[in-house]
Amino acid sequence: MPPKEKLTKEEIVRCAFTLLRESGYDSLNARTLAKRLGCSTMPLFRHFSGMKEIREVAVARAIERYSDYIRQGLAEPIPFKGVGRAYIRFAKDEPQLFRLFFMTPPGTVEGIPTVDPMLAQVLPAVQRAMGSSTETPEKMLYAMWIFVHGIASMIVTGMIEYDEETIGAMSSEVFAGLKEQWSKKEEKNV
Repeated sequence: MPPKEKLTKEEIVRCAFTLLRESGYDSLNARTLAKRLGCSTMPLFRHFSGMKEIREVAVARAIERYSDYIRQGLAEPIPFKGVGRAYIRFAKDEPQLFRLFFMTPPGTVEGIPTVDPMLAQVLPAVQRAMGSSTETPEKMLYAMWIFVHGIASMIVTGMIEYDEETIGAMSSEVFAGLKEQWSKKEEKNV
């Protein structure tokens, strides 16, 4: 009878995800992972075909973590504002994952979508907030995403401190200003 496996696949995945969260994508290698688990690299490759597969599973878990934040934002009383707040909270809570998803050039890390996978769920919240069925909600989504991304990036890089109240007030002001501006443009085009 073969010896009992001491390290489970789930323990490896959990540890790989923790390394990804704490130290970033570049730190996720066989030697670092094995050291963290207190074993040689051999058990890693009994469960996985190689580091590529381990990284893919860790990234998939990270995407799910991000998706949880966005789902929580969508469940807030004002879903569009909730999503912006969730995006910024994700940057504050998970700076390494934020860097991986939103500050890494597209196509450089396998398994990272080039477009936010949650956008399709966010657009209806924008349409409700705008009260319009024109192309303006999509423009609003991208304009607010650029604004929120700037704040989130500044938090991740240490340029500003996280202050939920101030950021919420600024976001509301920017949204109201853009909505008013685009409403006037639509009225002129009618």
